[in-house]
Amino acid sequence: MSKVEIMNVKRKDLLSILSGTIVAIATTLILILLFALLIRFVNISENFIFPVNQVIKVISMIVGVLVFIKKQPQNGFLKGVLLGLTYYILSYIIFSILQGGFALSLNNFYDLILTTLMGGLIGIIIINILKR
Repeated sequence: MSKVEIMNVKRKDLLSILSGTIVAIATTLILILLFALLIRFVNISENFIFPVNQVIKVISMIVGVLVFIKKQPQNGFLKGVLLGLTYYILSYIIFSILQGGFALSLNNFYDLILTTLMGGLIGIIIINILKR
């Protein structure tokens, strides 16, 4: 492979991961908005909010990983991990801005690790489904 071909492959991968991440973030924002509307009109316990947010994150990651790997269904774990990492970083920045400040805690570190690993797991599952 020549340097030009390698650069094109890397550029395609970068564009794929960015498009997957943007789709995942957009999905998250839409689902959170819908959930916020539901909360406004229906009396929902606060204990219910955290699990729903986690389900929203999983759905968003599935959509993002699908977008990322649909053209090249290979290396599911690696691609899922990359998407999970970029998804976490971008969503942390966006939601910190929306909340009016950045705060780091041990929970953020745990969330980063779990989101990244969840992306890898989703990537493995999606690759195996697409290969059928």
